[in-house]
Amino acid sequence: MRPDAVEILHRGYELIWREDDADPAFRGEAPDFEWVGPEHPEGELRRGAGGADEFFREWTEPCEELHMDWELHRAGPDRVLAVLRMHGRGRDSGAPVEMLLEQVWTFQEGRSARMVMYTELEKAFEAAGLLE
Repeated sequence: MRPDAVEILHRGYELIWREDDADPAFRGEAPDFEWVGPEHPEGELRRGAGGADEFFREWTEPCEELHMDWELHRAGPDRVLAVLRMHGRGRDSGAPVEMLLEQVWTFQEGRSARMVMYTELEKAFEAAGLLE
């Protein structure tokens, strides 16, 4: 029986955001995993678990007291749309940080193979095939 993509992703978010243990979450990716952030100023493609981990650390470093909530939407047997709501504060400024973003995850053989990040909810739902 193939592992459920929604359950895999939910557990990964729990490891990262509730248990502060990102390493096991990133080790569960396929070796050729692609992390695609087309609107990110640091570059739009990272490869492998190391690339995803690097992006994640760069992205969260300027903030502290980060908290993430997520909703997961099944977009097929091997695709999941994650709607993420993040809040915290700037590490240096103390200013509140709030962000809504979306990620479309593709899984192969029970491992995450690709993640594409979006900053517009409608585009993410369309990319996931969930917009009628």
